[in-house]
Amino acid sequence: MKKQPQPLNLSQTKLDELKTRYKEERDRRLAERIQCIILFAQGYGLKEVKHLLLVGLKTLSRWIETFRHQGLTGLLAWGYQGQKANLTNEQWREIEQELERKAYHTAREVAQFVKKQFQLEYSARGMQALLRRQGYRHIKTRLVPGRAQRSQQEAFVAQYEKLTATLGPTDRLYFVDASHPTHNVKISYVWTKKGRRRQVRSNTGRKRYNILGAYCPVDQEYLDIRGTANVNAETLRQLIDKIRATHPEAGRIILILDNARYNHANLVRNHLLNTNVELLFLPTYSPNLNLIERLWRFLSGKMLNDTYHPSFDEFVTAIAKVLDNLKDYADELVPLMTEKFEILACA
Repeated sequence: MKKQPQPLNLSQTKLDELKTRYKEERDRRLAERIQCIILFAQGYGLKEVKHLLLVGLKTLSRWIETFRHQGLTGLLAWGYQGQKANLTNEQWREIEQELERKAYHTAREVAQFVKKQFQLEYSARGMQALLRRQGYRHIKTRLVPGRAQRSQQEAFVAQYEKLTATLGPTDRLYFVDASHPTHNVKISYVWTKKGRRRQVRSNTGRKRYNILGAYCPVDQEYLDIRGTANVNAETLRQLIDKIRATHPEAGRIILILDNARYNHANLVRNHLLNTNVELLFLPTYSPNLNLIERLWRFLSGKMLNDTYHPSFDEFVTAIAKVLDNLKDYADELVPLMTEKFEILACA
């Protein structure tokens, strides 16, 4: 067994100084070193200090000898010096360009690229630490419509801003879209104790509830047509009639919608003849520009995520409880339903 360090004979004044410095030290690791010296100088054996601080005997001995020969300054200055970076700034820029060009799923894959390109070896854990220090995080990718056109989306946003600037006091503007929640449980991420996995009951059915909704960003009004029947041109006609009946005083009624085939149906076109209703179509492959899509995600989070509804009727009731009481969720919806649109396009 290794010999225990010689005792530290410190005066009470010196001990009081160390205690004061211990209380003032904000770095827990440095405070731990000071505490080691105080305990050992007060007569605690090395094993007792190990039990109290949960630090290895070799480390404790090193701290004590460092303090004995270099004092408090040496003790607090002592520490592990990290390995000198092997990569030059120019090499790191090349790595960043590679990470931008290609998706790397693991730190090990990045380390393999570095080894091949620069003949420098990193362990998977070492590369992971390096990536984190450089501001990288291991997160999910995001799906973007493959045919989305940035120029078309930017043109629509400009058109929308011009349109909203010219709306009259009685004009109405709505974002329109369909949602088809399925009677089943949608699993999500939850906080769970390590080693355990929360279990959620699921349904065996795949029955859907179909909703065609309209959301007005001016006053947060929401109207819809719901049911088990498929959404089609007739559903859109019913929604248009419901909006017109709700606002007989409206000057213009502008509906912003996607390019679903039923939105272009002759039934809809003929129904709009000689009315104050106008249709404004979004660019193709641009769900990010339809404000009501955010409402559907909100609905999913409120009543679908990890929530079991034994019967379809209970499922429908849960949907109605959210959609019929959106004012109760105003604090959550106000920052979500802002008229700020993200342009999504890979190119």
